[in-house]
Amino acid sequence: MSNNSVARGRRSAKRKKPDGNKNYGLGKKLLEAAHRAVDQFYGRDSHYNTRATHKKRMVVFVNFCRYHGINDARKIDRECVLQFGSYIKARLESDYEWPDGTVDQRISVAYAHNAISTVNILMKAFRGDDALKVSGKQVLGVCRQSVRVRPIEADVVDTQYAADQAIANGFERGAAVMRLARAWGMRVRECILQDLDRMKREIEATGEATILEGCKGGRRSKDRTIRATEFRMEALNYAIEVRPEGSRNLLSEADTVKSFLLSEVNPCRQFLKFSGVPHFRELRAGFAQDVYEEVMAGPSPLKEAIRDKIMDRVAREEVARQLGHNRVSVASAYVGGTRNAA
Repeated sequence: MSNNSVARGRRSAKRKKPDGNKNYGLGKKLLEAAHRAVDQFYGRDSHYNTRATHKKRMVVFVNFCRYHGINDARKIDRECVLQFGSYIKARLESDYEWPDGTVDQRISVAYAHNAISTVNILMKAFRGDDALKVSGKQVLGVCRQSVRVRPIEADVVDTQYAADQAIANGFERGAAVMRLARAWGMRVRECILQDLDRMKREIEATGEATILEGCKGGRRSKDRTIRATEFRMEALNYAIEVRPEGSRNLLSEADTVKSFLLSEVNPCRQFLKFSGVPHFRELRAGFAQDVYEEVMAGPSPLKEAIRDKIMDRVAREEVARQLGHNRVSVASAYVGGTRNAA
């Protein structure tokens, strides 16, 4: 046997077999595996926006792991997650500089909580349990600051103008999403997937409709009923008019939520901004303010100081219910806080 053959044999003997279980068998690279884990956790055919958001935020955690020499999700333990929490907390105070000179910019409290939430979801997706789940409040030492202070910019007239512009440019179904969001307080995904026929039947029977399809984070509840008004019926009837033939919602047989967002919803953002409405979520805020002011028979806290604490609480509970939330505190993100209460 030649010396070359012996050398080749030795190299072959030393070569390590690939570890098929690395990153729980989801890929060689941590970021690649993390993407697959989240896709499997939520399903590739649903929760498009949620998955995209987590994938964008998880880059921060993956980079943190790399700086600490971790390239396998199986090696991530509770200590690692807590250290990440400390790193995120440090970025609340100022920019964070790594030993190699790389600087990570300062972040907001809301983003810090979202970063912790993404890690919790990611590790549950990898492991299948909540063993490494941590509390954002405990790790960061601060709560989210989500009390709205600026006036709502989603006037009904401005919304209708934006919808008219969308229609003129061939985005009839995008206009339907605008109108449904403003009239019924639905999220974009809820507008897209809502069973319009069911809503119509419920209104004919009870005068109210329930928001069920496409709800965020499993918040589907039969308690989320909304009274039909002339304004809301106009939005619903228009959506029924422009939906694809044979469909119960705004999607055609060839559509997915992702393709609909790209082809119909995203192009309509320019019409909203041109009309003075910053984004689709603002339409939901406009609905929330309508609900609050209807219950209070007066202006929201964004317009005047609160005069009746008891009715303010009742109005916030109604806003939270109709928006599909379980917490009254969420209403503050839409209609303003209670600090001005008399």
